[in-house]
Amino acid sequence: MAARELSKERFKGPTHAIVNPITNSIAATPTEILHNNPDRVLLLAVNLSGLDGYVGFDREVGPGKGIPVSANGGYIILLIEEDGELVTQALFAISPGGAATWYIVEVERL
Repeated sequence: MAARELSKERFKGPTHAIVNPITNSIAATPTEILHNNPDRVLLLAVNLSGLDGYVGFDREVGPGKGIPVSANGGYIILLIEEDGELVTQALFAISPGGAATWYIVEVERL
């Protein structure tokens, strides 16, 4: 079965991926990397930089209040079937050590 057909069956409709829908630059201050999207079924954020970062669901994200995303390929992936409505929420990131580049993908149902 082709990937598109399997995805369509799994998520009860067609989907498509959007790469870096807002930005791929994470700052030393909280940056919104994904807007709230009730059609999102999966999100992936990969830290490509040499600096550790954090993600969270509000602008208060930071060390001690966020999910750590390690430098050099650390990532977070959320899937609607496992993480429920969290996958649809706005997502914020911070790189306390300075500017960082991340690769961000969201998959949404059409």
